Amino acid sequence: MTTCHAGFDVAVGPSRAFLCFVGVWPNPEGSETTFETIQCIIVTLTMIIFANIAQTVKVFMVWGNLNSVIEILTTADMPIFVALMKFLVAWYNRKVLKGLVILMMEDWSRSYSSSNLDSMWRTARFSRKLSAVCIGLAQGTITAQFIMVVVFDVNNKGEAERTLYMISYFPYDTQVSPNYEITWLGQCFSNIFAAGAFSAVDAFFAVLVLHLCCQLSILRKELVMLADHHKKQGDNSEEFSRKLARIVEKHEYFNSFAKTIEDSFNTMFLSQMIASSLALCLQGYQLVMIITNTEGKLPVFQLIHMIYFTCCFSFSLFVYCYVAEELRFESTELDYAAYDSDWYNLPPKDTKLLLLLMHRSRKPLEITAGKFCAFSLRLYCSILKTSGGYLSMLLAVKDRLVVEAD
Repeated sequence: MTTCHAGFDVAVGPSRAFLCFVGVWPNPEGSETTFETIQCIIVTLTMIIFANIAQTVKVFMVWGNLNSVIEILTTADMPIFVALMKFLVAWYNRKVLKGLVILMMEDWSRSYSSSNLDSMWRTARFSRKLSAVCIGLAQGTITAQFIMVVVFDVNNKGEAERTLYMISYFPYDTQVSPNYEITWLGQCFSNIFAAGAFSAVDAFFAVLVLHLCCQLSILRKELVMLADHHKKQGDNSEEFSRKLARIVEKHEYFNSFAKTIEDSFNTMFLSQMIASSLALCLQGYQLVMIITNTEGKLPVFQLIHMIYFTCCFSFSLFVYCYVAEELRFESTELDYAAYDSDWYNLPPKDTKLLLLLMHRSRKPLEITAGKFCAFSLRLYCSILKTSGGYLSMLLAVKDRLVVEAD
């Protein structure tokens, strides 16, 4: 295995494995196969039929019961809807994402100095760890939910009605065999597919953006050393202009790379940001209801599962904001790199060229939610604050309903 392929595989390994599992990996070495198309259809129909439609119908059937509505929305309906949306966006943009993967492979195939290559490897290893955390948290959620369902079934073996994997409504008798087994497995696999799509798309997005951040960091180092090399090697203005032009071309290439990522994902990000704010609020409500449950002893396992589930959901949003913040920082640092170079040793004509590059770099590269707002750590804090406000409103509504019922 060549060094470039090894570095590329380290970076994309976890996300590629799970994107292949759901059939949307943008394979740079071949076209989409019939098997992958069938995979996509099966994954999509499983999530829609056994989760979203069945649970949404159930929501309308229990509409008067606030606790039941929130339980259905938080445990599966809303998270699986977000996962389905991510999956369909990745499938729709598979050709564009394939082009980004090819560009990433080409970046790894170029020759670099030892320090720059070390930077790329550090980024690749960090990307792999971040991807593993994203995917591991999601799979842990599915495992915990599976254990809860199995334990609940064991504790209710004496009940006349067999429980499904999730609270849902189906227009047929789910208590008879093989309807029950097929429905139970369909719901189980809808969760497995949703967790894979949800986390793998997050991980893949993080890998692309962090790779771009590393390339911008390398470009910044080249710009800082440009004036110093000009002085030491005695380059004339024409040679300096040629080297600077190469840096500008790379910068334009990175801008195009960032724009492609933004155009591919920004609509999905807007939907997820809205859904995440609402979901975090509803999950917080569920936590409060579990803790303040006065009908019996505190359900510790259910409480731990809900805390873990809420942390996983919020971590996904944190990943977006974190990598977007890194991209914003690295893109604007190019402006300061021109200032930090030995520009005072350059002729006035060459110094003016640096001013043009500094002006180009002042506008940061950003990842936005539907062009409405840019992802950043400040936005993440704002979303948490908004979710807290929604939670306070829900608790007030709940207390009012209790008072009216009395």
